[in-house]
Amino acid sequence: MWFVSRRRHEDEVDKLRSRVLATEARHDKVARACNGLARQLAEADAANVRLHRQNRELRERLDAVAAADPERTAALARRVDRLRRIVSRLLVEHRAEKRRADRLQARLDDAVGLTDPRVEDGRNWQQTRQDSGRKTGAEA
Repeated sequence: MWFVSRRRHEDEVDKLRSRVLATEARHDKVARACNGLARQLAEADAANVRLHRQNRELRERLDAVAAADPERTAALARRVDRLRRIVSRLLVEHRAEKRRADRLQARLDDAVGLTDPRVEDGRNWQQTRQDSGRKTGAEA
């Protein structure tokens, strides 16, 4: 049989009590986080239900309009197809122009010497110069 002194027993009880309190604090923190997430999910679900209902109503209205005037629906479909072709052509032209501008910018950078390694080496010059913060004679 092992005997434990009162002091050691009290120390161990204090350690266990502090562990229990820490565990309860962590549990409370996790429970609050879970409750917050549950509330957010409930709000998101309610918003999703409202949007689903609204989408269904809009779809029904759109179907009613399409059924009422099939000629207009066909004209709109042709217009959408034409606009898609125009947009795709414009995107191709934009990409080509962007590549051209990037090449020209690279050539300009080379021409004025911005690609020189000495320019990269001197980028910290403003932070290390000795007269930073002092006014020169021209500024005073």
